[in-house]
Order: sequence, then C-alpha cells, then structure tokens
Amino acid sequence: MELIACNFEFFPQVSKVYEFLHPLLDGCVEIRFPYSIGKRNSNQFTFDFDSQLQANLLASGGQLIQLALPKTIRKKCDFSFSFGGKVVVVEVEKANREKILYDLLKFHMYLRHEADFGLLFLPKNYPHSNGEWKLFDWGKTRYQQSRDFGFGSSDILDRILIVGYEQRTLDGAILTRQIRASLIANRSEMSKTDGSL
Repeated sequence: MELIACNFEFFPQVSKVYEFLHPLLDGCVEIRFPYSIGKRNSNQFTFDFDSQLQANLLASGGQLIQLALPKTIRKKCDFSFSFGGKVVVVEVEKANREKILYDLLKFHMYLRHEADFGLLFLPKNYPHSNGEWKLFDWGKTRYQQSRDFGFGSSDILDRILIVGYEQRTLDGAILTRQIRASLIANRSEMSKTDGSL
C-alpha cells in the first residue's frame, strides 16, 4: 500500500538553506512511499516516508554520510547527507506535533557540530481518528515563536528550513480522516477475504 507526498512548500520563504539546496529540493515533486495500518493502537498508520525521501535526495545529487557527533550527544537524526561541500541533517516528524520543538533543539546540537544546514519535513495533513493535524503549520508557528521569544539562537534558526508536504492516495485524494477510515475498512475487508484475520 502506498501514498504520495506532493505539493512541497518551504518555510521561511526566503532562506539561504533553500537558496543553496534548491537543486535537490526542486526534485521533490512527487514521492511515493509505503504505509501500513496496525491492528492495534487505534489502527495506527506507519508511514515509511523517510527512506523514500532519502532515496529521492540522493538521486538528485546528495551523498549519504554519518554525522560524527560527540559521544555526549546521543541524539540520532533520521539521516544526513552532503551536497556541494555542505553537510545537511534531516528530521522527519510524521505524526507528533509535540516533538517539533524537540526537533528544533536537536538541530541546535547538530548545527553546532558538523552540520551546516537542517531540513525538517512535516506533513500538511496528518489524519487521525479525530480529524487532521496540520503539522507544517504547527512547525511554522513553533519556528516563529522560537525566533520571537529567543528560544534558540538566530544564527542556528537561519540554517533550518521547514518543508511541508501534502499526503495523498495514489488516485489523488487528499489524505483526510474520512479517507483514513476507508483505508482501514478496506484493509479489514481484504484481511477477511484472504483469511489473515
């Protein structure tokens, strides 16, 4: 089962990160990625967007690398790559809006050591049983609040780009709570017919 990430959007609109990385980021037009639906925990969706995003960025010219962080920093990014002599660290927050501030903190750790730029990918539409969360909007707000209230240093925040993407089904429908429910129902029906339930 697959979904599509599309309609990528960047924040801040004017950014030296985007200015430098646009040859790679302009290649983010449509990325297909697999997902699965858990049988427990309210039919939780698991999205494998990270590996497909990584493959897309590497195919556009990035080179996969490992950050050499001090042992005192036990945080692990989703992946990192080099491009044009710069080291870029990537975090993908697919579902938990409360972790966005923590992602911004982690970027401070990475960017004070080996990394030059940070990319935070957030869905514009994350569906759950009670509706949709707009994590990209949430991320833009947290980023601006961090800047406005001095939560982090501006020289680090200037090197972070937040990237929003829309999640759609293969037939082009925007992933909403209703579509999520139909995918769960469809999975349940398919499981009954093949006897796996």
